[in-house]
Amino acid sequence: MTIYTKASEVAAGVAARIAAITKANGYETDIGLRLFKGRRNVDESAVPCAVLIEGADTPTDRPGKLPTASITQRFVIAAYVHCDANDPNDAAHEAIRDIKRAIFAGDGNFGGRVLKVTYAGRDIGPRADGVPVVFVTVDIDVDYVEDLTNP
Repeated sequence: MTIYTKASEVAAGVAARIAAITKANGYETDIGLRLFKGRRNVDESAVPCAVLIEGADTPTDRPGKLPTASITQRFVIAAYVHCDANDPNDAAHEAIRDIKRAIFAGDGNFGGRVLKVTYAGRDIGPRADGVPVVFVTVDIDVDYVEDLTNP
């Protein structure tokens, strides 16, 4: 078991779980087929897709031999899926379920690589009536320890 100690490793771990969200893997959607890391605008030609947004982290000093910090990192996992324009929330709930299942599969701490993963909420984004694409977000917090001499 390798413990994640860098923000980039934690982000890669989250991204790997999201990339696995495909119908071929037993999920309801194919949002993992296209995963963007930090992309701000997504046009309809990229749908279905997911976007991994790295939010602010909250460091806490921690005693030890090396200068380390306990980090709580916020991640926002966004997904765009095609939907019935009259009932977009049906497809939105499928994407939300897929994201939750992928992130919290197994033991809930990425195979012991992080201290803890916490669900921090979800949202179904507003959209114009008649548009057959819906946008959702799922927020998570990931707790890990970072060696500040080798970030």
